[in-house]
Amino acid sequence: MERLDELDRKLLLDLLMDGRAPYAELGKKYGLSRQAIYNRIQSLKKRGVIKGFTVEVNPRSLGLNLRAYILIVAEPSREVREESEKLLRKYPQISAIHLLLGRFDVLLDVLVRDIDELKNLLMEIHSLKMVRKTETFIVYQSVKDYPKHPIEGALARG
Repeated sequence: MERLDELDRKLLLDLLMDGRAPYAELGKKYGLSRQAIYNRIQSLKKRGVIKGFTVEVNPRSLGLNLRAYILIVAEPSREVREESEKLLRKYPQISAIHLLLGRFDVLLDVLVRDIDELKNLLMEIHSLKMVRKTETFIVYQSVKDYPKHPIEGALARG
């Protein structure tokens, strides 16, 4: 776990809210120069605390109207799994791949235009050597979709 001081935590919270906040404005808020803020952010980036700066796009505005979670029971062969995991990474519809402990081995987070695109993706996934079986959950409504929330909580708690 990376050690962060109080200023690092506050700065990270501000950057979570607005990743484009001007360094001069942040410096004024914390009684530091623009250069001191810049150096601190560069240090956080270098240490791997900040992975990058990005923009949040509403998937629906791009026609990605259907979210699904695909659970996979996989072959136990390491070689087959590694080969299939490489192939799964190439599908643009798959936003996250999680390896699991338990009844299922892999969880895919998928965003597609419609049920037909999901069906086609599932057929391709079923053709992979590692796939023994799948179970798919289609999201009909997201009550909360705020991945930053646990990070904000951890920063606030110190």
